[in-house]
Amino acid sequence: MLGKLICVLLLASAMLIHDIPKVKKASNRDRLVYIAMMAPMLYLAVIFVTAQPWPNLDMIFNLFTGPAKLFIRWLNPMQT
Repeated sequence: MLGKLICVLLLASAMLIHDIPKVKKASNRDRLVYIAMMAPMLYLAVIFVTAQPWPNLDMIFNLFTGPAKLFIRWLNPMQT
């Protein structure tokens, strides 16, 4: 867990060092979009570091595979 935490902190600090000057010059709308994009990344980082079985992107995408397969079967003329 310590190795994962160090990795996340190094990546986050490098990203913030690069982004902070740009975010300071950005408009309020751009800052809001940046925060909205960072919130899921922070959540996924917490899941990665703590190895919790919380919902992640794979679980969200798996919710759509059933309807997608049904739609593909409906469009495929070879399926009966």
